[in-house]
Formats: sequence, structure tokens, C-alpha cells
Amino acid sequence: MSRMRKQGRVGQSLVLASMVVAGVVLASSVLVGCGTNFDRFDNSTLPVTPVEELHITGAAPEVNIEDYRLVVDGLVETPLSLTYEVILDYPTVTEVVLLVCPGFFTDNAEWTGVPVTTLLSEAGIRPEASEVTFHALGSEYKVVLPLDVVQQDGVFLAHTVNGQVLPAKHGYPMRLVVRGNYGYDWLKWLNRIEIS
Repeated sequence: MSRMRKQGRVGQSLVLASMVVAGVVLASSVLVGCGTNFDRFDNSTLPVTPVEELHITGAAPEVNIEDYRLVVDGLVETPLSLTYEVILDYPTVTEVVLLVCPGFFTDNAEWTGVPVTTLLSEAGIRPEASEVTFHALGSEYKVVLPLDVVQQDGVFLAHTVNGQVLPAKHGYPMRLVVRGNYGYDWLKWLNRIEIS
């Protein structure tokens, strides 16, 4: 989950013999040929995974929320440096999104946060930009995604899960949600968005 992953290889085949989503066994045909995008699976009938049952990966860093800043920089017209409280004031989206860690687990939770496009629009993306790197607080953990993927619906910075403030072990203060991408792209403890 902590490795850097470049997306865009949608034609790549991934064969999963089966996986269990909230007690429901999905046949391998659900994901075969879908590459990293499984938006075609309808999770609307699945129960929401309680916060206390969400799976944990990685160790949460120490966060001083008073000092925390989310930086948006790189190929932008106006770099941003946003406090946690300022981020909470942005308009939000709320979606029940399926988080899949291939071969290990699945979680189906309700996430609330700020669309990445909102921040990119405010910063002003330069025409030559083509990808976005998301960096995690206090580590080399990062995820690189094509700009066109980041600009799609369902890509947002979650600060709330199932109506609760995002717990530290699940990415507080900010976790990247990428609907349709596997969990290794859902970077936790986000503190920088770099446009290149």
C-alpha cells in the first residue's frame, strides 16, 4: 500500500480468483480486464464497514494540527498553503466508496472531503502540467497519478469517514480517495500536492 504507483495502464489485466466484500464473494470476472479501474462494480447494496472494522496499513506519524499545512505547488500559478481549519471550510463531497487492497481486504465506507479539482482550480494549473504527486507527512511515501485521472469525479481529500473525524491510523488529517483505484493509491497523512 505504501509504494509509489503510476496509474494509466487501464488495459492491464488483473486476475483475482475471488475476494470477499462485506461477506459477499465476488467472482474473478468482476475485475478481470479492468486493470486498476473497477468502477463498474456496484457497491450500493453492500453494508457500510464500521470505522472500528476498517483495515489498517502503515504506522501513523505524529501530527501537530496547529502546525499542519497542506501545500499545493509545482506547475501552478498560485501555490497554496492551507491550514486544517481552512480545508474544513471548503465545499465537500460525500460518497460511499469501495476501498480494495488486492488479495488482502476490502472496505466499503462513507468518505467526506474536498475534491482535488477544487484546490487545483484555486492554485491554477499551468498548461504544461501532466501529473500530480501526492506526498505523505514525515516520510517518502507518495503516489503519482496522471492529471486527467485526478481531475475525474471521485477523487477527493477525505477528512471524515462514516461521519467521524478521520482517525490517525486511517490517514488523519487528510487521506486521498480515488474511486475505482486500488488502495495503494489512497495515500494517507497527505501534506503536499505537487503538480508537474
